[in-house]
Amino acid sequence: MTPYGPIFVLAVATGFAFTLLVRWGARRLGVVDAPDGFRKVHARAIPLLGGVAIFAAFFLSLLVCHRLTHDPLLGACLVGADFWALLGGATIVLLAGVWDDVWGLRARWKLLILGLVSVAMYASGYRIGGLSNPFGAPIDLGLLAVPLTVLWFLGCMNAINLIDGLDGLAAGVTVFAAATIFALGVLFGNTSAALLAIALAGAAIGFLLLNFHPASIYLGDSGSLLLGFLLACIGLRSAQKSTMVVALLIPVIALGLPIMDTALAILRRWSKALPFVAGDRQHIHHKLLELGFTHRTAVLMMYAACLLLCGLALLTTAANSRQNAALLAVMGLGTFLIVRVIGRHEIKLVKTRLTRYFERRRRGMQCRAAGNVASTEMRQAETVADMWDIFSHAARRMDLDRAEMSLFGPAGPRRGLGQAGRRLYLWGSDGQDRRDDDVLWSVVVPLQANGLRVGSLEVRKATNGHPLGPEIPETLDLLARALAHNLIRLQAESMPVEQLVQIRLW
Repeated sequence: MTPYGPIFVLAVATGFAFTLLVRWGARRLGVVDAPDGFRKVHARAIPLLGGVAIFAAFFLSLLVCHRLTHDPLLGACLVGADFWALLGGATIVLLAGVWDDVWGLRARWKLLILGLVSVAMYASGYRIGGLSNPFGAPIDLGLLAVPLTVLWFLGCMNAINLIDGLDGLAAGVTVFAAATIFALGVLFGNTSAALLAIALAGAAIGFLLLNFHPASIYLGDSGSLLLGFLLACIGLRSAQKSTMVVALLIPVIALGLPIMDTALAILRRWSKALPFVAGDRQHIHHKLLELGFTHRTAVLMMYAACLLLCGLALLTTAANSRQNAALLAVMGLGTFLIVRVIGRHEIKLVKTRLTRYFERRRRGMQCRAAGNVASTEMRQAETVADMWDIFSHAARRMDLDRAEMSLFGPAGPRRGLGQAGRRLYLWGSDGQDRRDDDVLWSVVVPLQANGLRVGSLEVRKATNGHPLGPEIPETLDLLARALAHNLIRLQAESMPVEQLVQIRLW
């Protein structure tokens, strides 16, 4: 008989014991999570390093149980290269998390370490070689297997890390997901995955006894990243050795809540042009607290959602291909409706950024088109007034606010004529949609060509607090060169000076 029960009991007991020990040690060493009055909802400093306790309970429960029972199936699971790769990868992830908890680790270095561990796990056999197809043969991914496997590992680790915002939330989600993978392994005879999953569930429960609200110890990055890593490994092990056509989707469905929360966080930070590692108070659990739910009620609601998703994941094991397709369609529709409700803020932010992006592209194309058309038409201009009319039309399409062209008289600036030797051309918009507090962008562009300077062009534009795109300076440079070349052309044709004296207002 496979020792699922002894492993589970031993993992719970060792998890609780090691959590007590780690809590004492972290408090003595000063490795605590202090409240910040913003994202962190706890009111006092809480010890970290919960990942150390889970790591010890997970691996020791397996090794000790094997030493006590000498079960051949458990022995086969522990002596294989897969297990030692799992132990090595988990050790590196744990150490990276501990370093971050104690001294702090920059996001780029953390991502690099986790990415390298993911690649190493792919090389060790933990990989997504193909995608299940409910309507036919599996799809071989070929070279795409590497990035997809790395994305799977990084996604699972960051999903658990991001959802770790309330007491007991991340550990509880892990328990439900591990229990689902365990049930799947038992159902399809995948003993190794079932043994690892039951050990993980027991270790997480042992930690959860001291982590549920009010928590006396936190996972920290060492714990949340480790839990995500172990779930990613066990999920792949469960899917690779199963004959189910939707095997890989089961751990995805079981982790649906943290995956959804991570997706919304990515959309939210992308729409605000913030780094993906930037913190905020817009996670699902934060929104539940803002709705007035208590800390414990919010966690229990999240548990209920995880339990529902895990039940749906197991339900797919008893369905045929058509039923699975229908079930996935229903879950997709449900996900869409849920995102519409809890992700309204993110959807609005994404729409705003996309609207601004396409508006900037439209204005950029319009600006460049106006510059190209104006520079071409200036070649046919017979007077400076005609040339300025062409520029004014382009300035209107470029959404400029004011332009002033100062031309040197025939004597030129070298003879000391000062302002008396200059001729001005002015253009300005009506400015009805401009506010008095608008930030103005201005630039003075010299009008020169062939080594001769014939004047200068000064332009102003209200930015409305938005960054100025590159199309305005590029188009102004094009128009300034066109103005200079054609002014020299007109001067070469001995145009009377009187035609240079005009002031045009629009």
